[in-house]
Amino acid sequence: MAFLAPLPLQIWMQKCLLVCRGNSGIIPGMRVIQTKQGWRLSQHGVVVSELRTSAGPTHSVFDVLAALITVLDPQGQLGMMGFAGGGMMAPLRALGRCAPITAVDLDRASYDLFCRHCPEWAAEVHWHQADAFRWLRGQSRKFDLLLDDLSVPRDGDVVKPDGCWDELPRLMRQRLQPQGVALFNVLPPPNNNWSRNLARVKSPFATARVILLDDFENRILVAGAELPPAASLGRALRQSLRHLRSRQAGRLQVRSL
Repeated sequence: MAFLAPLPLQIWMQKCLLVCRGNSGIIPGMRVIQTKQGWRLSQHGVVVSELRTSAGPTHSVFDVLAALITVLDPQGQLGMMGFAGGGMMAPLRALGRCAPITAVDLDRASYDLFCRHCPEWAAEVHWHQADAFRWLRGQSRKFDLLLDDLSVPRDGDVVKPDGCWDELPRLMRQRLQPQGVALFNVLPPPNNNWSRNLARVKSPFATARVILLDDFENRILVAGAELPPAASLGRALRQSLRHLRSRQAGRLQVRSL
């Protein structure tokens, strides 16, 4: 998972974040600092996980993703590609969502950090160390919700893997139940061409909604065979975020794509 912080915070993080030792361990290629609520993981000044060790809001993109899952309320299998340090688990728990999650990530060290500091929540996560594309191709079961939270460091930045624009959405559609929903945490696309690249992600699906965030450059795409209208999804999402006491409740817009 990655989300882009507002520029002043990015500059502060680039100057001040240090790799933590001791109880946090060392995560290669990742900067880790202890916060009041847990741990923050970043690459190139971009936050990739906000590991809160008690149930509650992170006041970030993780809250919006958790609130979306709560609003959409998948009853069956939930799959997450890109687990990092499990930043979505604290807001999910605060919203009362305790169902098991199947997760895949290449980064074992961030998952170990999550297990060390959140052992009770770790019992709810069926984690696999694997390439997400290969793992998804090998799945025979159908999911009710799949989340693309993948990111990779590249040229001093954090971006989506190339296959996330075309191949991954098609794979996700194939592995969803007929009424299943796909969530995409979308980072700024190539050439910053949002309309073209969001359309590429949406193309395997009948309908989609896009969530714009005031505080972050990320956009969240919700796609499926049938979705609530943008206005009603926005109301339900804000209500869930207010229940979470997340500052993101009043800092987003939901639009049809």
